[in-house]
Amino acid sequence: MYLGRNGADQQARCVISFAGRINANQMAHAVRLTIDVEPVLGCRFVVRPWRPHWERRDDLDQIELLSVVKGAHLKDELWRFVTMPLDPFADPQVQASIFRSDRDTLCIKLNHVAADGEGVKQYAYLLAATYRKLTTDPSYRPEPNLRGSRCQVQIIKHLGLMTKARAFRRSISPWPVWGFPAVRGDLSDRAFVVRRVNPMRFGVIKEYGYQHQAPVNDIILTAFYRALFEIVDSPEGMPLPVQVPIDLRRYLPLGESSLIRNCLGALYPSITREPDEDFDDTLTRIQEVMKAIKADNPGLGEPLYLGLFFKLGFGGARRISDKIMERLIKSGKSHPFLSNLGIIDEQRLDFGDAEVTDAFVLSLVDYPPHFMLAVSTYRGTMTFTVGFCNAMAQRPLIERFFNLFESELPG
Repeated sequence: MYLGRNGADQQARCVISFAGRINANQMAHAVRLTIDVEPVLGCRFVVRPWRPHWERRDDLDQIELLSVVKGAHLKDELWRFVTMPLDPFADPQVQASIFRSDRDTLCIKLNHVAADGEGVKQYAYLLAATYRKLTTDPSYRPEPNLRGSRCQVQIIKHLGLMTKARAFRRSISPWPVWGFPAVRGDLSDRAFVVRRVNPMRFGVIKEYGYQHQAPVNDIILTAFYRALFEIVDSPEGMPLPVQVPIDLRRYLPLGESSLIRNCLGALYPSITREPDEDFDDTLTRIQEVMKAIKADNPGLGEPLYLGLFFKLGFGGARRISDKIMERLIKSGKSHPFLSNLGIIDEQRLDFGDAEVTDAFVLSLVDYPPHFMLAVSTYRGTMTFTVGFCNAMAQRPLIERFFNLFESELPG
């Protein structure tokens, strides 16, 4: 993920709202303990020409891992914290802040090099469990998670040669032929647009999926495509790929790896824009494409590709990655990206007496030509987010995309 630093801000985020106030000192202690449970979170990322590595910090008891913000403009302060850059070489890999009024909101940020979207959910569960344990046992000291490896090589080490060859062929990324029409501009001017779908409409979407034998993710992907067709004004008849991440933890034997890690592969569904096609027909085509992709070890091409890539050494891989990014920026084309981060488990997001009322995971802040829509669901409420830069100029375009996207969703 470090190689993608020129394409996005590489931060995973989660926002959790409470019915009342939480114990700030206890939360700060819980955050400190979690970086002992998951030692990588207490490290700096050290770049070396051949092989980068994580280096444990020696100042973890002196740095601030959790801040408390009070005042009259808490919403503005929260979004300022959310969009603030995180330096993997100098900052801790996890940062948190409580935004305090009569009800607290907790925002967690993790370096995406250390954790993907599923990883930030798993971290939130770990933090909740640690906070809850400290309520009854202030001397609690969890065991460090030292098992397994964080390297994606472990995903493919048990695969046969033919399986690897087939997975590589099916999963290799096509060169982008379209992209979201954003202007790169000021990368430091960062913002988010957030839209919510309430439980009632979510129920309608699920019922529609049941009637059409379609998973909710295929319905979201269909609405995503149809909104993009209008925004991009894409040509008819040309195959137009998008990128959909897939969690590769499914291939790992239990106990072989930390859940708080970056373990993503990618799928590249592709359909054409067809004139005057209704939602049902687009969904049918999406279902056929996704069913074919998922039939044969989906996503395994990514670790295979990276394994070959890094045989050049980290310095060589970085140079190639930077050249590819330069070409993408010059062309203005990049696969639009849809990331469904799934359901946030309310049973595991349990802070004891501190009742959680809302939670969602945010997208990365993508730099043009990249564009990502992220979705997470908590207690039946779906939260869609887009993080973007050059915010003053780009916000109207992002809002237009969301208006189109929401109008396409059933209900």
